[in-house]
Amino acid sequence: MNLLPGAVEEPLVEGVSALLEAVAALHRGTRRVAQVSLTEAHLELVLRRSGADIEVQVASLSRPARLLRPPLRVDADELTEAARACGQSFLQDLGQARPETRAGEPGHALERSLAQLESPTFLGREPKPQPFALRVEPPAMPGFGFTLEDPDDVLRRAVKDKAPALASLLCPGEVWLALPDKPVAWRAQGPVLLTTLELTRQAADLARALEVGEPRFAFEPAGVRPELSLDLRAGETRLGPVVIPLGAKALLTALFHLGQSLAVALSEHERALATNPYLVELTERCREGLSHLRDGVGPEAEGSAAPVRAPAPAAPTSRPLKVPGRLRRLRFESLWEQRKLANADAGRLMMSPKGLVYSSPDLACGFDRKTGKQQWRRAASHGVAAAEDGYTLAASAVRLCGFPGKGAGASWLRDHEAMRIGPRLLRHYGMLYTLGDDRVALAIHEATGREVWRQTPPRTRRGYLGVHAHRALLATDSGYLYGLGLSDGQVRFRMSASLPFLGAPVPWAKRFVALLGQGSNSALLLADAHTGESVWTYEMSLALPSTPLPSGKRLYIAGELEGEGVLVCVDAAGQARWQRPLNLGPGPFALARLPGAVLVTSALGAAARVSDAGEVDWRVGAAGEQLTRALPPIVSRGVVLVPGERVRAVDPVRGDVLAEVRAGVGLMSLQADSRLNLYFLDEFGTLSAYKLGSHFAVVGE
Repeated sequence: MNLLPGAVEEPLVEGVSALLEAVAALHRGTRRVAQVSLTEAHLELVLRRSGADIEVQVASLSRPARLLRPPLRVDADELTEAARACGQSFLQDLGQARPETRAGEPGHALERSLAQLESPTFLGREPKPQPFALRVEPPAMPGFGFTLEDPDDVLRRAVKDKAPALASLLCPGEVWLALPDKPVAWRAQGPVLLTTLELTRQAADLARALEVGEPRFAFEPAGVRPELSLDLRAGETRLGPVVIPLGAKALLTALFHLGQSLAVALSEHERALATNPYLVELTERCREGLSHLRDGVGPEAEGSAAPVRAPAPAAPTSRPLKVPGRLRRLRFESLWEQRKLANADAGRLMMSPKGLVYSSPDLACGFDRKTGKQQWRRAASHGVAAAEDGYTLAASAVRLCGFPGKGAGASWLRDHEAMRIGPRLLRHYGMLYTLGDDRVALAIHEATGREVWRQTPPRTRRGYLGVHAHRALLATDSGYLYGLGLSDGQVRFRMSASLPFLGAPVPWAKRFVALLGQGSNSALLLADAHTGESVWTYEMSLALPSTPLPSGKRLYIAGELEGEGVLVCVDAAGQARWQRPLNLGPGPFALARLPGAVLVTSALGAAARVSDAGEVDWRVGAAGEQLTRALPPIVSRGVVLVPGERVRAVDPVRGDVLAEVRAGVGLMSLQADSRLNLYFLDEFGTLSAYKLGSHFAVVGE
C-alpha cells in the first residue's frame, strides 16, 4: 500500500481498514484524535479534528525520529468523501481478488466503517482549551533544556478522550544545548518528544562506541546540523568546526537526563501520561543508559604488575538479615499456592520489580508476590516470549502481539507467519530480541512491533541468543557463532568451531565466553565481543559441563570427569589454575558467586563452597532424590538457598543448614525475593510460595 512515500510494504487490508476506521471516528465525532500505524515503514499518521478541518501529521519513528513535513489542514468533508470512495472501490476489488476475505471479518469491518462515513456528522461542543507552556532549563553545564508549547491543550484533552499513545504527545517546542560559554550552542525545533527520542537513541549508540573502545564517533543531533564529532581517545569534541568543552560521558549524562526530565515534566502536567508506552520506553532507556556509565572492570591477566588488591565482594542482591548474633535457624510458613499452570515441565520463574513472572513455551503469567493473585495472563498457540520485567510477545498463526506487562490489551499487533517464538525475551535499548523456531534470531521494535531484522543461520536446529554491549551473539548447534549488529542485524563476524555450542555466550567485561561440547569432550572459547577475534580456547574432557561463571580475573566451570564431579578454575590467559573433586554425586552442576569463593550445587541438592584458592570450605550432602536438572543456587539476604527435593537455607560462611522446606522431586524452578520469601514451581504446574516466619540467632559466642 503506497499511502505515503516509502510506505509500500504495508498489509493492504489492515491498512485500508485502519484508515477508514480513523476517518469514520473523526467524521462521527466519537473521537477528536485518531492514529494510523504503518509499522513496516515506521510511520504514524495522526489525524486531529479541529472544527470543520482535520489536521494531518506524519511522524517517522525510524532514524532520525521526526515529522516528515509540517502539519497539513484539509477539509473534513473532502477527506471523508475521499475515504468513502476509496473504501467502496477497495471492497469491490477485494470481492474479485479475494472473495473469502471479503466475506469474512475484514470485509465486515470495512462495511461498518463505510456505514459510519455515510452517517451524519455530530460534533459536540468543544471545551475551551487551557493553553500550557513549559520551559525547563538545563540542570547543569553542559546540558540540554527544552520548551514545550501546548496552546490547544492537546496533552490533557488527549488523555480524557483516550487518544492514541503517540498522538497524545506530539506537542511543538524546542530542544537546545547549553555550554558554559554559549547559552545556545545547538537547537532543534519540532515535537519535543520526537527530538528527545532520537537524541536518546544516539546516546545509546555513543555508549556502545565507548564500551567497545571506538576511536571516533560523529552524528547530527536529532538529524539537525551541525555535526557533533567526538574523538573518544583524545577527549576532543567538535560542533561543526568549533572545539567545545564537552566530554563523551558528560554528553551522555546530559542526553539521558534530558529524556528523564521530559518524562517527569509530562507526567507532572498530566498524571495519566506516566503510563504512556512512549514515555515508559524513554524512561527505561535513559535509566539503563545512566546505569551503564559506571566504569567496568575487565579480567586481568594472572601475574600482571597491577597492585595487589583484596578480592572485591560480590554485589549482594539484598541486605543480610538483621540478627544480634550468629544466625542459627530460620522458619518458613506456607503463604499461597497456584495450581494447573500449563507446560510446567518446561517452565521457569522470574522475579520482576512488580511481581513474580511464570514463563513457559505457550503461557506466561504474572502473580502478586504477597497474595498470589494473577495479575495478567498471556497464552498463544505459537509461543509466548517473556522478559524478566514481564514484557511479553504472544504469537498465533497470523498475529504477533506485544504486551508491556500488566493490563488486558496489547500495545501493538502485526502480521505473523506461523513461526514459533520464545520462550526467552531480551530487552535492550528499546528493542526486543528473541528466537523463532529455536534458531532464527528476531529483532522487534518495542514501541511499534516492526520486525527490524532477522538472521537465519544455515544447517542449524538449535540456536542460543545473547546480547553483550552492542552485539547480538547467536551461537548454534552447528558450531557457528555470529556477532550481529544490534541495530541492523548485519553479520559483523562469524566464528566456526569443531564442536557444537551448548548455550548462549556469557559476557566477561569486553569479551565473552562460549561453551562447546559433545559427549565427554568440551571446550571454553574466549573472544572479543566487538571483533570476534579469538583470544584462547581451553579444551577439557568434561561431561555435563555447567554454565561457565566469570568472577574477576578467573573463570569457573564444573562437570563430570571419568564419572566424578570436578570444579575447574581457568585464568584470564586460558591456563588451568587448579582442579578440585567435588564429591557431590553425579552431574549436572550449577554455580553461583560468593565473596572470595564459588558455590557448587548438584541435582541431588548437595552443595560445596570452594575458595578462590581451590580449598573446599564446607560441603553439605544430598537432600533426597535427584532432580531432573540442576537448578542454580540463590543468594538472598545473606543466606544461600540450595535447590533439591528439600530446598535448604544454608549459612554461606559456615555451611550450617538453617532451614529445610520440602519442594518435591519434581522441582522445576526456584526463586526468592528481597524479603527471603520462597517460590517453588513443580512439574505438575503447582506454584507454591513460602514466607519467612521467624529467625533465631545465637548471641554471645
